[in-house]
Amino acid sequence: MKKIGLLLAALLLSPLALAQTTPAAPKAQAPQTWYVAPIVIDETSEAQKALTQQFMAQMIKTIKVNEYQIGKALGKTQDPKWLIRTRLMPASSDPLVGKKHPQGLTYGKGIPTQEIVGELIMDGTLVAHIGQGWREPIVPGTPVAEKLSITNYRYAIGNEAKAGDLEELAAQIGFEAGKVIARGGKPLPEKVTKKK
Repeated sequence: MKKIGLLLAALLLSPLALAQTTPAAPKAQAPQTWYVAPIVIDETSEAQKALTQQFMAQMIKTIKVNEYQIGKALGKTQDPKWLIRTRLMPASSDPLVGKKHPQGLTYGKGIPTQEIVGELIMDGTLVAHIGQGWREPIVPGTPVAEKLSITNYRYAIGNEAKAGDLEELAAQIGFEAGKVIARGGKPLPEKVTKKK
């Protein structure tokens, strides 16, 4: 009986038995894949056309932000899980819709003549807006989540902006979208003010 008891004890304490009884370590989260839609521009504006090619190249290049995931240009996947859309428009201190956000970031030297607004789409629904005071989806008819993540910045571009400035802007947009992706598309919970 002693031998059987020792054998059982040895089995129970074996690494295999220990591996089966200890809770499994949490698996590393699989990287999410982002897709980047071509930037929406005014086709009659030569300045926008020139900036577009540079910006899209930077957007795809810098989308791997904080190890969240790797971005890909929109290709054969027509309905990706995560999609970043951006729109280039003339810079203005007036919001298109709603309230103007107070913060302003200008990328590159010179007069801010253009600005970029962005949005993050999850499963076809708009879940995050990136840019100043703008609420209408870039593509009309896009369903909008009940609560949106709002990034309160205005991303203006100086008329002397270089590729490095656009890379910084692309990284910032990717970083903001990445934070929303890391939360599974949910907005930050609202802060509750404590009653005295």
